[in-house]
Amino acid sequence: MSLWDFLFPPVCPHCGASVATQGDWCKSCFTDLLHIRHVPNKFLHYVEDVCILAEYRGGLKSIIYDVKFNEKKEQSKGAAPFLASYNLYMKYDEFHIVNSKCSVIYDYIIPVPSSERKKAKRGYNQVDLFFTKWAKSLQNIDNKHFAWLDCLYKFDTSNDMWALTNKERHQNIEEAFVIGANYKDIELKDKTILIVDDIYTTGATIEAVAKVIRAYKPCKIDALTLASGSF
Repeated sequence: MSLWDFLFPPVCPHCGASVATQGDWCKSCFTDLLHIRHVPNKFLHYVEDVCILAEYRGGLKSIIYDVKFNEKKEQSKGAAPFLASYNLYMKYDEFHIVNSKCSVIYDYIIPVPSSERKKAKRGYNQVDLFFTKWAKSLQNIDNKHFAWLDCLYKFDTSNDMWALTNKERHQNIEEAFVIGANYKDIELKDKTILIVDDIYTTGATIEAVAKVIRAYKPCKIDALTLASGSF
């Protein structure tokens, strides 16, 4: 048992039942929240597919909120079981990645960035906490693919997205992202890209990010989010 587990005995984030380690869920709550599905194509423009792993409610909603707004970084471990389910869904496992019609091998995994103001306030980008360990595990299996590429820069937007309507979200996020200065010469042509983010609401953020990446002529851009209440 770790010191953290001793000081804060691990419980299911959804129902509070005792679990083995931080980040675990009880079986019934995990099954209740896990809902792998895809955003309908009619809502997609610059991205070809958006996969959502779970329902944005209950314990998952709480841990995302705590990581984003309450500086509870340890809570980010709660994403791991959902990402493990995604690996099974995509036919990735700890020994090999099956290249079949059911799986896609991504060259790069690109996180949606936070603005410098928010990173300074939180001390981190929550998307990094949720996804970096998972991305590293995939690259350990296939070291030619799944490279974590933190290449985007986000300007401070005028309003927090959670307070806006659908139309306002798109207006607020438009032109908010650019390729960072250190990555101006990056070669993304004909590459497969997976954008990762914590929540899918209207798709405004993912579409804005994909629009920037699309200018570099990759062959495919998909996205993966932990949760959504919309679909």
